Amino acid sequence: MADALTQLGFASWLSVLIASIIKVTLILVGGSVGMMFLTWYERRSISYMQDRRGPNRVGPQGLLQPISEAIKTMTKEDATPRDADKIVHFLAPVVMLGATVLSFAVIPWGRMFPVDLNAAVLFVIATGGLHSIGMMMAGWGSNNKFALLGGMRGVAQLISYEIPQVMAIIPVVLMTGSMSLQKIVEAQNDFAGLGWYVFSPVGLLGFALFFTASLAEGERTPFDIPEADSEIIAGYMTEYSGMKFAVFYLSNYMSNLAVCFVTATLYLGGGNGPGVDALGGIAGGLLSLVYFLLKSFALFFVMVLIRATVPRLRVDQLMSFAWKFLLPLVLVNILSASFWVALLRWDQQWPQLTQWFGAPSTADATNWGRLAIAVGLTLLINAGAVALIMRLTNRNVQKHLYTTDEELALGLS
Repeated sequence: MADALTQLGFASWLSVLIASIIKVTLILVGGSVGMMFLTWYERRSISYMQDRRGPNRVGPQGLLQPISEAIKTMTKEDATPRDADKIVHFLAPVVMLGATVLSFAVIPWGRMFPVDLNAAVLFVIATGGLHSIGMMMAGWGSNNKFALLGGMRGVAQLISYEIPQVMAIIPVVLMTGSMSLQKIVEAQNDFAGLGWYVFSPVGLLGFALFFTASLAEGERTPFDIPEADSEIIAGYMTEYSGMKFAVFYLSNYMSNLAVCFVTATLYLGGGNGPGVDALGGIAGGLLSLVYFLLKSFALFFVMVLIRATVPRLRVDQLMSFAWKFLLPLVLVNILSASFWVALLRWDQQWPQLTQWFGAPSTADATNWGRLAIAVGLTLLINAGAVALIMRLTNRNVQKHLYTTDEELALGLS
């Protein structure tokens, strides 16, 4: 876009500035409109799952309900507690929304890449980490004990689940050999556009672990403890109303949508699919965008399904799940990824393997012998690890079923 503006006679610095303003505006406007649709979609979907009607009065099928609620939110009073830190209280939602908008800067839309950043994966992780800062600012700046408790819960949850979330991406980086999202998408274009990482044992386990940890990062059920309405009113957003509350809500939904986009990019091939390369050009680019959006919204539907069916976890269950279940599995998956890369790429370092099964696969041909060994070995390692950790977890749960509250308090369990 900046090059096109330069060709029209604009100065280079002015072209970059105008192009950046246009992109940010499109993200904010598109995010706002998308959030309005997603709120309607989620409420309607959950109502059908729970045998209710959902929003159905304002507009056909309740489609105008989000617009009426947006008008109501914009006209509500923006109240700030008298003893609150007004600067921190005001900046908290700004930080949350800014971190979400930054993550969209490197997310590819099918075969369209806004920025091909060599460290795009690291950039997405870094911007996602800013949410914990905004959350703590909201809790601390409100001068409210419930808000502070919600902020502390949220930060503890985000820090705990960021570790398995980040480590779940390491196998993808190892298998691709790059942290560029564009190269990660291109590496999954084998097998007529169906060479997605999720179809490998390493990618399948990584997909499940990353998406689960991302649910906690996005404060989705069953990990919505920072906003536990029944326990701490509304968590870190207790003292927010009007547009400030709406900005929190917008950033939350945009971050969930960004999670779906990143997951589709890392594990589901991004915009790759049958017919994209055959069409090529503009038609292929549009088809890749359709594939990308279908994958992303399918993941969002899974989020909605989980919210409608899974109850909220307790704080101790949430922390135990991160440290005792997800973390061991991501470590095992990194080990499996190292075997995967070794079996498919080693040549001179392991001449015996080349003598038995041939040279490593290239872009034009796939060595089926090496691939079969890699699939079998990683499947055995990952399946065994999942079975073992689930068995240990179930044993621990059974043990606590017969433990009294007094024994737990005294540490005798």
